[in-house]
Amino acid sequence: MNRLFEESFAGRLEEPALVASATWTPLADAYETPEAFVVLLELPGIDEDDVEVHVDGDMLTVKGQRRGLPLRPDRFHRMERSHGPFLRSFQLSEEVDPARVSAQLRDDVLRLQLPKVTGRAGSRRDGA
Repeated sequence: MNRLFEESFAGRLEEPALVASATWTPLADAYETPEAFVVLLELPGIDEDDVEVHVDGDMLTVKGQRRGLPLRPDRFHRMERSHGPFLRSFQLSEEVDPARVSAQLRDDVLRLQLPKVTGRAGSRRDGA
């Protein structure tokens, strides 16, 4: 599935290697409009206060933590949901205006609206 996701955004959205300290990886969908990038992350059971979003140029980083159960039962019959820290980083194909980024956590989905920097024709940085 990851390969299919990566291939569908070939050259448009690249994800660097995940940091080793992350213990789980939230699922993400990302798409682009002419004005902005939109990233949706599944964050079930996570409070808004436990998520940080950082934008630096064309790099988006979302990190946070899902807390474990407050009380440990004597016996688990099944424990499939991971807890602990997570980190997702996305390199976007254009710079984003960090002052206009908006985030909304609703129904366990974090929606990030990342407006592109305006006033640049083909603002893709290619080292030239």
